[in-house]
Amino acid sequence: MPRKRRVLSFPQKLPPCDGPKLTIFPYHKSRIQWLERLDEDDAVTSSEGYVFRALIRGREYAVKVFKFFDPMSAEYFWGPLLGEDTSLDTAAYYTDPFYAECRAYGRLHEAANRKILKSDVAVASHGFFFLESKDQKTLQNRNIDLGLDSVDIDYQRSTIGGLRARAIVKDVASSKSGVTSTNMRKILGKVVSMNKAGIYNMDIRLDNFRDGRLVDFGSSWTEPHALLDSLSYEAAMESKLADRVMFDQMVEDEELKNGTEVKAIHHMQLRSQVQRH
Repeated sequence: MPRKRRVLSFPQKLPPCDGPKLTIFPYHKSRIQWLERLDEDDAVTSSEGYVFRALIRGREYAVKVFKFFDPMSAEYFWGPLLGEDTSLDTAAYYTDPFYAECRAYGRLHEAANRKILKSDVAVASHGFFFLESKDQKTLQNRNIDLGLDSVDIDYQRSTIGGLRARAIVKDVASSKSGVTSTNMRKILGKVVSMNKAGIYNMDIRLDNFRDGRLVDFGSSWTEPHALLDSLSYEAAMESKLADRVMFDQMVEDEELKNGTEVKAIHHMQLRSQVQRH
């Protein structure tokens, strides 16, 4: 009698820790037609992951495929904050770019449903999924390095999804940032409202906007966040204000000036916020 094929089941929401979660992509079992890369061409290796245009059930999506992540690679950072006895899984939930995006998009969905945030803050996400082996083979044939050789293989096998790469499905956006000198006050308002909802993108720059919406949350912290909670009051405030500082830097770097100066945060405001306790 032939052996039954083992069917792997995956969580419907991730990550499995306190805080917001992203739901699984409804069509995660459907066939995927991989088209061109949207971030770079296939010859360029990314540090965090790769973004492809993909056709799923007749609709085009932007699919971000994440590289495998070894939390020990960031142990120098999280170890002193979370404690050396923190499990690698717990560390990953707060440092892995995949889980960072899951948490951020989970909060974005929650806040939009509760009318706390407008849906145009970020490029829309439709959920996560784990790649089938045939899809990983397709990407491998295109010289896409998902970093499996750079992680502890035994640890990776023990994680959710094991040796299957993780991906998040988003809307396809144009290649234009959509940030201009005339609408940057509105863009700043989106960033501030996102911060008030407990999402800190930590990567505010022109290349992280598409059509005036944030597109990447791989560096983000979303409350409740173990690393944020472990910081001193002053350090936590600096982290919470980081997006506004980066916004001001972006305006300066890109020379997005107009008649009415838009300033995300003033130096005296930053100083008083950090020193107040």
